[in-house]
Amino acid sequence: MNLIVFDLEWNMGNAPYTFNYHGTELTLRGEIIQIGAVRINENAEVLDTFEMTLRPRLFRKLHWRIAQVTGLSQGDLEAGVPIAEGLRRFRVWAGPDAEFAEWGLDDVPVLKQNLFLYNLDESWPARWYDLQQIFLKSYPRGEGEGMTLESVVERLGIPKDGSFHNALDDALYTVRVCQRLPLASGLAEYPDEETQLKSALLNGLDSEVYDVQVFPRRLEHDAYKTEPALCRVACPFCGAELVLNDIWLKRGNTGYYTEGTCPEHGPWFVRFKLSRRDGLHWNFARCIETVRPESYARYKKLEASQRERMRLKAEKQAGAQ
Repeated sequence: MNLIVFDLEWNMGNAPYTFNYHGTELTLRGEIIQIGAVRINENAEVLDTFEMTLRPRLFRKLHWRIAQVTGLSQGDLEAGVPIAEGLRRFRVWAGPDAEFAEWGLDDVPVLKQNLFLYNLDESWPARWYDLQQIFLKSYPRGEGEGMTLESVVERLGIPKDGSFHNALDDALYTVRVCQRLPLASGLAEYPDEETQLKSALLNGLDSEVYDVQVFPRRLEHDAYKTEPALCRVACPFCGAELVLNDIWLKRGNTGYYTEGTCPEHGPWFVRFKLSRRDGLHWNFARCIETVRPESYARYKKLEASQRERMRLKAEKQAGAQ
């Protein structure tokens, strides 16, 4: 395994920057200005390090908040390696077979967006790990305990001999956290994206479910409502196509569900869970859930409320014209 623990710092503008990704408009999360990375083995022993400050092309002026957090200056950015060249050097150093590990899931999406913007292969890396998930198996989160890297370093009693929000120092702190973990087994047991998405979909459901499927790498957020492969659903009992309600309700931040009716077997719930871990593509998990009387009554009440909000909004828009 070619395992890279890494951290990024990125700049932002005073207004959002959008770009076209294969016909879909996306908002850039940030333009990378600093890369810190550590190559380690499965025992979290340091094999090599990489550090580079980059000169951005889109957000050339250092945002005051980023300067405050990172300690970087405008002069540091202007003296940095041009961003496209820096990303190429990082890719060469890491290697095409690199597997990435980070504290959280913020940096890989930013990396992939930046790779695409500068005409590099955004499919790299193909696999990455959220080290917080491995950490929480050994150190369950107590009430009031934070999950920032600094708070975890304090919790574990790791000496603070470097800066926080410096990319290489943060990567090295993360490695020290890894040294307190059963890293090899944590990586071996780490669930793939399909398993994680299915688990998130089914979490909290207490009725029977059928036809659990995952639909990866879609470009549009609303594909669950518009793409036939996702929204044409068959009754689990007879195979007849369900007639879907036009009202979709949210469940959590990235969950949606609606009523699907079979002429013979009545109503079901069609549920989706969405994820965009790479910052570019949407992945969807879908299931059909058995409707219970209490959950169906709750759905119909929420549906009526949403229809009323839609009616009032339409009236307001009509009156403004």
